[in-house]
Amino acid sequence: MGYSELDIRRVLDATDIVTLIGASVALKRIGRRYVGLCPFHQERSGSFSVNGEDGVYYCFGCHAKGDAITFVRETQGVDFVEALEYLADRAHVAIEPTAATPTDRNLKARLYDGYERLAQWYQAQLGDPLRGEEAREYLMKRGISQDSIRSFGIGLSPMRVQLPFARLGIEPEDWEEGGFGYRDQHGSPVDHMHGRITFPIRDATGRVVAFGGRILPEELERLDGKAAKYKNSSESPVYRKRRTLYNLDRARAAIVEKGVAIVCEGYTDVIALDQIGVSNVVATCGTAFSEEHLDVLRRFARRITLFFDADAAGQNAAERLWNEEESRGVVFDVVTLPDNLDPADAAIKDPQLVEAALRRAVPITRFRLERLLGSGDLGSTEDRSRVAKQAIAMIERHPNHLIRGEYVALIADRTGFSVNELMVQLPKGSRSRVIEERVGDAVAVDRPAIEALRLLLHDPAGLDGIVVAELFRDPTHRHIVTTIHGTSSLWEVQQRLKEVGSETMLQLFFQLASEQPESDNSADVIATLVLRESKLELAKLTRSLRVSAGELTAMITEVPRVRLLIEELQGDRTRMEPCGELINWLVSMRSRRDDGTDMDLPANSSSMLPVLEDR
Repeated sequence: MGYSELDIRRVLDATDIVTLIGASVALKRIGRRYVGLCPFHQERSGSFSVNGEDGVYYCFGCHAKGDAITFVRETQGVDFVEALEYLADRAHVAIEPTAATPTDRNLKARLYDGYERLAQWYQAQLGDPLRGEEAREYLMKRGISQDSIRSFGIGLSPMRVQLPFARLGIEPEDWEEGGFGYRDQHGSPVDHMHGRITFPIRDATGRVVAFGGRILPEELERLDGKAAKYKNSSESPVYRKRRTLYNLDRARAAIVEKGVAIVCEGYTDVIALDQIGVSNVVATCGTAFSEEHLDVLRRFARRITLFFDADAAGQNAAERLWNEEESRGVVFDVVTLPDNLDPADAAIKDPQLVEAALRRAVPITRFRLERLLGSGDLGSTEDRSRVAKQAIAMIERHPNHLIRGEYVALIADRTGFSVNELMVQLPKGSRSRVIEERVGDAVAVDRPAIEALRLLLHDPAGLDGIVVAELFRDPTHRHIVTTIHGTSSLWEVQQRLKEVGSETMLQLFFQLASEQPESDNSADVIATLVLRESKLELAKLTRSLRVSAGELTAMITEVPRVRLLIEELQGDRTRMEPCGELINWLVSMRSRRDDGTDMDLPANSSSMLPVLEDR
């Protein structure tokens, strides 16, 4: 399903990005822009800039960038369509899908409403003096407080109680497709959560999209233990297990603030940890922690702490994520507990044990090494050699050579081989992390070019043909100018740059677009760049004349003319005629050089003069 560009533009035009971002970020107005602490990384001084007029933001610290749709996607963990629909509802803008019928959107709206009403009904059943008694006793034994029952919206789907479909407003045709339940052999609807304590699963925006259910002990006994203790709603148009994280809507702010997301395996783990003050915690919804889950979480934090059960299954699940650390640009830590303890039981019985375990979380590479060295047979030289080789293979890809050295020392201590013997096992040129050149560094190097680019971005139609690619030497700058040519708005520029697919160009675009031009005098900014580039080109030309004057005799007359134009513009930077002639001269010189043709100029280059206005 998609939406037309017109609908996307209408939603963005109707969205006040300052109000949107200001709801979660304290913004302070400075001139024509707004600044604050970046919501995507920890910082003490505000490097997050919002341009309310053009609807974009940029962080000069972590380089987060985008428009209102991007902000909703990154902060709420939703996809493009979900973010657009959220903003459309927020701004009361009616939009229609282009690749699906209006019925599809109506279905989603019905499901959101149905799940919310069902959650309220479940909560009422748990509070019922008779129906909810057993469930309340179970929750109390598990150490779940009344405050948690209320704040997490815990409920109950009682046994032998028929759902009031008419009152809930759930359409019969939505029952199975919407993931609410199934139909028995008689065609009657059956609730997935029947006989279970219910835990509402919400998307990142706080809408109920599914339920997790823990079977009541009485029901489990009636079924002779043949039912699963935990069960989840089936997937639906509003619920995807491999992308949804329990409690993300509540934990998101704490995750961003702390820069760490703690991932557990169960709902009760999250609730128990929340009760002892660990608020940056989420859980998977009946499935393994997936790449999609990771993609959602890495929008909020680049350090992820895995707090799985102490059994072998939990520890194996943590180890499987090791390969994702390098490829996804995140850092994994692993928390370990004594045998037979899960996070929920530990948090209820011994909060200090959990707090200490969180403080002792170890990097995932160290966790894997400790498991290997602790479980391997080290009784003979051959066994020690085999384990040592496996351990070396684990650490050889670590990007930090200092940490590799520390792990080699650990392996040496456990296996009895010397550090030197083990170091030679590491392949030469072990993989190192590539440090990308920051676009921000280039900004400080070439201020005239950057300011001219910023002007062009904010007035692409007005400065088209004046701020031209030939005024720039940096290839990225030239590509951006070429891409801007013929556009009339910042939105159109953004779309073209996305089509080009250059991350460097997009980063520079959002960086420049997020701030207003430093000077309102565009003529002075352009004149500064034109003078610099003209002097440089003139110096190249005079050097060429000295070397091969016979070949460039026809160009000799250009030197005094260009010098005169430079002097005139230096004397008065508001004079448009010499500035325009110098731009034309630079275009001719540099375009001919790029084409590999001769450097002769037309007799009357002023015929190419663009129309310049005082700005």
